[in-house]
Amino acid sequence: MPIAAKPPSLYWYAQALTASKEWRWQWRYITKYWGLLVAMPLALLIYTLPAAEQQALFFSESTQLQGQSLLTAILFLAATSLWLGVSLFYLVQITLLLRRYRQQLEQVFAADSDKRLGWLDGLMAALLVCWGYAVLVFVAGDQLASPWLSDSGVLLLALSLVWLLCYCGVQQRPGFAELFTPEDANDMAASAVAEPESVDAEKYQRSALDEERAQRIAAKVQQAVYQQELYLDSALTLYKLADHIGVSAQYLSQTLNQTLQQSFYDYINAARVSAAKHQLRHTDASILSIAMTVGFNARSSFYKAFKTNTGLTPAQYRAKTAVSTP
Repeated sequence: MPIAAKPPSLYWYAQALTASKEWRWQWRYITKYWGLLVAMPLALLIYTLPAAEQQALFFSESTQLQGQSLLTAILFLAATSLWLGVSLFYLVQITLLLRRYRQQLEQVFAADSDKRLGWLDGLMAALLVCWGYAVLVFVAGDQLASPWLSDSGVLLLALSLVWLLCYCGVQQRPGFAELFTPEDANDMAASAVAEPESVDAEKYQRSALDEERAQRIAAKVQQAVYQQELYLDSALTLYKLADHIGVSAQYLSQTLNQTLQQSFYDYINAARVSAAKHQLRHTDASILSIAMTVGFNARSSFYKAFKTNTGLTPAQYRAKTAVSTP
């Protein structure tokens, strides 16, 4: 029975980590666990079989099943196939959920290396491997007679996945946790942490922001980020920048995406890369030191943003500019 609850449970866990507002369990979510209504009668049916028939059902190669044993075998096969289909469905749903979540991150944060949930992608990939291994053991384990294919191997893989989920899950905070408001916050404060803006143009169709005002906001953003050097704040968010220039987060996001044609993440990191390029050309500071100085909080984030903006690694850029400079 517990295995029937795993796909929806993993989905709700992913929902909790990616929610833009504090996620809480609601009893309506119990409808996702309809698989238990299938699993419980089947488990009871298997339990009521005599021990010999249970042994024959799961461990015997004989196909001479009759009566309740035959019915149980058919139902078990149907339930297993249904579970595999449901698992695939939730795998796709979690993948789409993570994709939307990462797009939302780029609209709100300039540093998201600790929020991207890459380990959850790894966990789902590992689940597929574990499932494939288990099917191989079940279908061909006896025929292949390999020491690498055994029920113990399935259990070891399953335990490894549980360990990975527990280890990473305990350390992982929801991506938007720092934007959550207290339960007793007033409605105005709570509305400040709205659903992070999508890059979808339909989101802005009813917006009152006209082109002239968008251009004024764009000028304010340019001044705040490049002249006042707000990009140096490694914890800069869309909401901090909106508060600094005195506009709503929604208008700021719309200006960035439609007028400046960049996400918040790309815009801020482009400013940081520009500052880093200057230091790479004119100082002998280490690359890591430069990355931290211009506002990045991780070496990997700096390298990714620098390569995206220049097509070169920081070391390659420094070598190239040193050679080309008279």
